[in-house]
Amino acid sequence: MSFSTKSLILLNILTSITNAFPAKPNRAVSTCGQIIEGAGTFMKSATFTFPGTTLPSGLIATDNQLIRDRDQDPPAPYNHIFEAENVFVKDGYLSIKVPGAQNPASAPDQAVSSGEVFTEVSDILYASVRTHAIFSTAPGTCQSSFFYKSDTEEIDIEFLSDPTSQSNQNRTADIHYTNQATDADPKSWTPQVPPKDLGTVVHEYRIDWTADFTAFYVDGVQKQKYTTNVPSQAGTWLWNNWSNGDKGWTVGPPKQDSVYKIQKIEMFYNTTRTATGCA
Repeated sequence: MSFSTKSLILLNILTSITNAFPAKPNRAVSTCGQIIEGAGTFMKSATFTFPGTTLPSGLIATDNQLIRDRDQDPPAPYNHIFEAENVFVKDGYLSIKVPGAQNPASAPDQAVSSGEVFTEVSDILYASVRTHAIFSTAPGTCQSSFFYKSDTEEIDIEFLSDPTSQSNQNRTADIHYTNQATDADPKSWTPQVPPKDLGTVVHEYRIDWTADFTAFYVDGVQKQKYTTNVPSQAGTWLWNNWSNGDKGWTVGPPKQDSVYKIQKIEMFYNTTRTATGCA
């Protein structure tokens, strides 16, 4: 049998198979949000990395914002002020600094100069946010990744770098996982011992926020979960490093520069303007 005859027979066979099983019409593939296992579907996402020397679009440095801690009850020894000069991008990291050896007693408003960054998006409503970071172990600051709408609509991962802080209950500099309480009972604040190398190695610190719970992870391992005091209002995501001398919290201010270094931020989130789920 010639090659051409074999080809003709094969073509007839393929034609018969095609006619027996008509092709289905082409259907568009829906890309409808990012599904995070256990946390739901998020319609928006953003990844921030830090090449060059400037903040990427979507992040803003807080500037000249005075926090009056001395007016609290009980009062802290000092206020603190977020200044843009303490936020900079260098060597692939977003750095947020509390300068060392400050004398806030003689500073304007008796404030400790501190640093903070926040998202341009201000109506985040549920999210999964991962911060790849190296914390500073210089004693005397609070370093945070957190959601904020108000003092009772807040979710925090915070590192208190001074082991002598009255809030560090493990005789170490602890990481604190918190839903700020709308009431004192039940408790939604837990200090835990952090990774031993958190001051030298990048770890992933993650918060999942849903309508029903918040969950906290380090390097993908769940460390804490709360179903109480879960925020329900939209707000902003922030990262900061600050001190006010309060022995019950930050202690400090630090004797040496404290630099919180963020290598990457990954955000999956919804807003008040985006619906969840696929049509």
